[in-house]
Amino acid sequence: MTKNRDKQISEARFHKLFDDTQAMSIQGYSADGTVVYWNGASEKIYGYSPNEALGGSIYDLIIPNDMRSEVEQAVAWMFEHRQGIPPARLNLKHKDGSIVPVYSSHTVVALANDEPIMFCMDADMRALEVAEAEVQRLSYYDPLTDLPNRRLMLERIASMMRGIKSERSVAALLIIDIDNFHSINESFGYSSGDRVLVHCAKSLQRFSSSHDDLARLGKDEFVLLLPCTAPSFDAAATEAEQLATQVIEEIEAPLMLENDIHQLSACVGITLFHCPSNLPSDELIRQADIALKMAKGSNTNTIRFFDQEMESAVKERLQLSQALNHAVENKELALAFQPQVNTHQQVIGFEALLRWQHPSLGTISPNDFITIAEATGSIIGIGDWVLEKSCEMLLQWQASNDCKHLKISVNVSSVQFRRGDFVERVRNILERTGANPNNLCFELTESLIADDIDFIVQQMKSLRQLGVSISLDDFGTGYASLAYLTRLPLDELKVDRAFVSDLDEYSKGALLTETIISLGRSMNLAIIAEGVETNEQFKRLQTMGCQFFQGYLFGKPQTDVEPYLLNK
Repeated sequence: MTKNRDKQISEARFHKLFDDTQAMSIQGYSADGTVVYWNGASEKIYGYSPNEALGGSIYDLIIPNDMRSEVEQAVAWMFEHRQGIPPARLNLKHKDGSIVPVYSSHTVVALANDEPIMFCMDADMRALEVAEAEVQRLSYYDPLTDLPNRRLMLERIASMMRGIKSERSVAALLIIDIDNFHSINESFGYSSGDRVLVHCAKSLQRFSSSHDDLARLGKDEFVLLLPCTAPSFDAAATEAEQLATQVIEEIEAPLMLENDIHQLSACVGITLFHCPSNLPSDELIRQADIALKMAKGSNTNTIRFFDQEMESAVKERLQLSQALNHAVENKELALAFQPQVNTHQQVIGFEALLRWQHPSLGTISPNDFITIAEATGSIIGIGDWVLEKSCEMLLQWQASNDCKHLKISVNVSSVQFRRGDFVERVRNILERTGANPNNLCFELTESLIADDIDFIVQQMKSLRQLGVSISLDDFGTGYASLAYLTRLPLDELKVDRAFVSDLDEYSKGALLTETIISLGRSMNLAIIAEGVETNEQFKRLQTMGCQFFQGYLFGKPQTDVEPYLLNK
């Protein structure tokens, strides 16, 4: 009696467990396929209620016709051997006729004095398949713009290269970059930046011959494929350039952003290639990207084509970049000092100019490596080195009564200046070296003040509180307006050499130079002219009111300043 009661309790527990299981369809079948058990989850997956399913046949309810023979054999084998078969992913049938993907496990329960029952436990795979499809989509499509991503574009190019039979067709690959996109994120927020990218994607779609010919590479870059239709490189180049021009015009159309009209700008890099070709897809992307970098670095040309000379320049740039990373530790850098004089040609200070002597590459001009250092970030360490060596020189001069008045002007990169820790780095170097900050001047270029004037002003004020003076270099050639100039806490204006070289009477250079000098003096700023090479220029500048001078007339940059100190 007690054993029967325990058995009933145990069976009741298992029935409740099976019935209440929501995530797993559990069905029981007799040897001929008749349904003897059907839990609630089975109704959710297959559409049949327990009342509809019980007594029915597995083959009529959930087995598709093309699987019937195979399932009948599997069921017969399981009942014969009293064991299940390995679990598998199956496509079974819903009540409405649709396919239901499930992961199905099977077992046969054979108890003494009882008919064996085959139990099937099926997990619904529809949600997983949707998730897998989404994962698959995300692996080939950009989630923000819904455009193909880099991976799909690479496959598209490879497929196109294989599919073309003509020996004469030429195709083009264009990479489009949205200029200064980071400023949109910084000014308006990332949600606004996302809207701009979606806008650009929709604008570019009108230039795409098919959905797979346009992709987002990442960040603010898009790639556009011009299929193999041109008979020659010249024809393809003409077509690609026309397309690039239209793309830029479309991107530059006024855009309403945060209730304000905003205008974007863009650059395009293009590479041309034969179809078919053995070039890897990612090599074509690399070539177009090289051309794009050249376009971004140009002040006049927003569209550039890739060529081998360009590739050589990029390789040289990479070689310089790698060598530059070790220039400080290998002691390859040096400072040359060019004298600055007053109206009596007495030396009042020097400008520190960076020089790089590489053991195998030879003497490398600052024009060739400063932009690389800024792009790679190595300018930070190099800038610290220049400042430290300049301060060490000031400390030497402080020990001499004849030299302690001399100042050093140091050029500061905008990349250095815009760092939040720049002022602290300067303070630490001044404290470490013991140099007098009153003899240190930082020369800043006008391009620095193109953005975020409030931050720039605060940085300048913080530096002046340390005792460092500020000079605006190459004044009149860049971004500074009178409105900005009055806000900047400056000590000095430096007249650009381009104006100094054009001081003929009634010339534009003379007019601008005189205006700059007059403006600076009205603001109580010191005025220094660079690039003074003749006595005529020296005298002319003096008559205009210029106070200080720098140029080959007074001395070339030298690593050894002793000759200048002896003649001061």
